Amino acid sequence: MAILEMKNIRKAFSGEEILKGISLSCKEGEVLSIIGPSGSGKSTLLRIATLLEKAEGGELFYDGKAIFSLTEGQKKQATKEEKEEAKKLFGLVFQNFNLFPHWTVVKNVMDPLIHVQRKTKEEAEEKAKAVLSQMGLLEKAEQYPYSLSGGQKQRVAIARALALEPKILFFDEPTSALDPELTGEVLSVIRSLKGQKMAMVIVTHEMTFAKDISDRILFMADGEVICEGSPEEVFSSEQERMKSFLGNYQNLLS
Repeated sequence: MAILEMKNIRKAFSGEEILKGISLSCKEGEVLSIIGPSGSGKSTLLRIATLLEKAEGGELFYDGKAIFSLTEGQKKQATKEEKEEAKKLFGLVFQNFNLFPHWTVVKNVMDPLIHVQRKTKEEAEEKAKAVLSQMGLLEKAEQYPYSLSGGQKQRVAIARALALEPKILFFDEPTSALDPELTGEVLSVIRSLKGQKMAMVIVTHEMTFAKDISDRILFMADGEVICEGSPEEVFSSEQERMKSFLGNYQNLLS
């Protein structure tokens, strides 16, 4: 069964339709990468999936339970309590880390454990340090974000999301704020999560990485799904818009 299912999602800003009926799903242990040019609606779609943005049409399901159903003739929304339960199923890693600069690394990871899962300070600290150790960052636990490299900050952000033990992780351009030489360490962490059968939805411009790690790839342009399938199917597609987009990356993919 799909952990995440989105059907016919629509969204407009200032009268301009950004998402024109997008549908996707992600099963347990599956890695779905979303690629496409800037401005195609990829990040907006992720924000709707993680309840940070409201859709104007379509349906969203987590573990088969409807979070909203906005179709012709009906407008159904889950209760606040049901939405809070749904939020426990996913984690989101932002492209700009979103760490609190005045908190230590370990406190950044502890915070959602205390305020979302209602763990005691002692329980939260034990869990936070275990996940930081998994990320190779235990020795940075008492440091502040300003002292970390971009790659280390992103690994802290991943640790914070993982600490909540979600069923599915969303990544919004996880390497876009990093220097090229730091990109590899973050991509390596994401690869390790695939090895642990973590379901992931990844918005990325890293084509070689997407081709290597994904079970399925979805190509978006102008608010629509243009092409979807296995990496082999998508990267060998004869669809003109797809070929035009990939032409910018051929030196990396050959």
